[in-house]
Amino acid sequence: MSLSEEKLRKLILSSPQRGVLEEAQKHENRLALHTETEVRKNGSNPAYNDFLNWVAGYLPKDKFERFCQLLKNPIATLGISNEIFTELSRVFDGQNSFFNYEFKSTDLEDDFNTYLKKVLEDRSFFKNKGFEQLKSGINSVLIVDLPREPTSERLEPVYYFINSSSVRHVKVNHKGGIDAIIFELKEDTYGVYNDESYRIYSDTDGTIELVFESEHSLGYCPATFFWDKDMKKDNLILKKSPITDWLNQFDRYLAQDTFKEHADLYSSYPIVVSMAEKCDFENCQNGYIDESYDFYNNDLEEMQTRSRQIKCESCESRKLVGAGTNYMYTAPQTADSPDLSDPVKIISADIKPLEYLGEKLDHIASEIKSGVIGTSTKAINDQAINELQVLGSFESRRNVLINLKESFEKVHKFANDTVALLRYGDSFVGSTVNYGDEFYLKNVAVLQEEYKVAKENGEPDEEIDSIYRQIIQTKYRGNKDKIKRAWTLYNLNPMPHNTLDESKELASIGAVSEEDFIIKARFTNFIARFEREQTNIITFGENLEFKTRIDKIYSQLKKYANESKQVRPSQEQPT
Repeated sequence: MSLSEEKLRKLILSSPQRGVLEEAQKHENRLALHTETEVRKNGSNPAYNDFLNWVAGYLPKDKFERFCQLLKNPIATLGISNEIFTELSRVFDGQNSFFNYEFKSTDLEDDFNTYLKKVLEDRSFFKNKGFEQLKSGINSVLIVDLPREPTSERLEPVYYFINSSSVRHVKVNHKGGIDAIIFELKEDTYGVYNDESYRIYSDTDGTIELVFESEHSLGYCPATFFWDKDMKKDNLILKKSPITDWLNQFDRYLAQDTFKEHADLYSSYPIVVSMAEKCDFENCQNGYIDESYDFYNNDLEEMQTRSRQIKCESCESRKLVGAGTNYMYTAPQTADSPDLSDPVKIISADIKPLEYLGEKLDHIASEIKSGVIGTSTKAINDQAINELQVLGSFESRRNVLINLKESFEKVHKFANDTVALLRYGDSFVGSTVNYGDEFYLKNVAVLQEEYKVAKENGEPDEEIDSIYRQIIQTKYRGNKDKIKRAWTLYNLNPMPHNTLDESKELASIGAVSEEDFIIKARFTNFIARFEREQTNIITFGENLEFKTRIDKIYSQLKKYANESKQVRPSQEQPT
């Protein structure tokens, strides 16, 4: 795509895709409104004002002003979106994930794996920055770039995301891939990348000038859309987020939550109805007193007198002791007009509207979560629902994650393959990027109950092991060191599923050795001693295979147990 200066200028300043790209930005603004924390009342997000304009369209002016006063940041819908995206983040926790990169030389394979891990921090990039794009940058583009000035013998490609507001023009093929892209790198500097080269242009006082050019041999443009789910069949630029279909419901929830704040506000205070007492304070009229005061009129150059109303001190002293509204009505003036009502009445708020608003909010929240993640998170862990419902909810949630992981795998593989081709050329053969399809979807409480039942029912150790591993993975989710330590301790414990009393009984009938029983009984002390004398069990023999590490550590625990056996008889001898 060799462009003239004039054509390039037109694409930058007035791209025919400008309307679509602006629509993409508006879409992302709406996503950000409900997914990004904003503590300022009037943030920079235009979607905030759009939401207020929507509410202003059906509320009277005074009610809208109260609405704006009660709408607080961070907004209420963040609780729903956080819960949803916490569930969706399980896509990175597949237990059978598999990443493999094939080269013509194993040395190149080792070099590439090191480069991914140490330089690009590949897994972390997609788990963190990639997941942020899923929240509010769904129309963003992944760019695989080259340094302007190489610093080593091998090229050192990097990748990053650009948001839709940086894109000036993008040429999309019939498969949805990018053939060429023009985007803003920084102010007055633009990247023009295609299937042949990287070009960078500067705009100096209206003059477009080429400042950098580097050809590549990829055969395709080193850019791809982050997401592969199109919002419309006839538009390959606008992408559909997992929560796009539910944005109107998010808006409804936010409005309803603010209405409930208003209802809670006035319902918290009672209305006290009482007869008006006649005030005997001099010149008091309905709680106010006319007061005269003198002032100097500069225009007339003379003293003049004016009057003003001030609150009556006597009436002010008769206000409610606490919060609330006091409505006073005129007492009967003659014997012919008796008032048979109580002289003082307290009117409490009707709780039915409050209950309705609360139930309405719960319904909207549940509807959104069920629609996005497959089921309500409350139902997921509810012990009262039947087994078929549980199986159905887990299958539904798993299907959502499978759909999600396929999109992540696609952009992840594009990034890895492009980096490998730029760095190693035809020495790179191919790759496999698989996030796995086994996800632990139950919470710790449910898993612990399953573990308890499995032990009581005498299930095979393999089944109990599987549940216990799920407990570890779920309890310490996101903390690899904790998971590694817990799993190592589990494998070092000679009887991990037995209590000390159960282990003692097994030892008494010779079902386990005395050494194993001593290790079980003093397990915590022995592990602490090992770590004092050697090193942390996680780092011990970290280059060894897992089984070899366990065997070596357990061998040392056996020595501690034998020492304990030798000490015990001498301690039992009378002194």
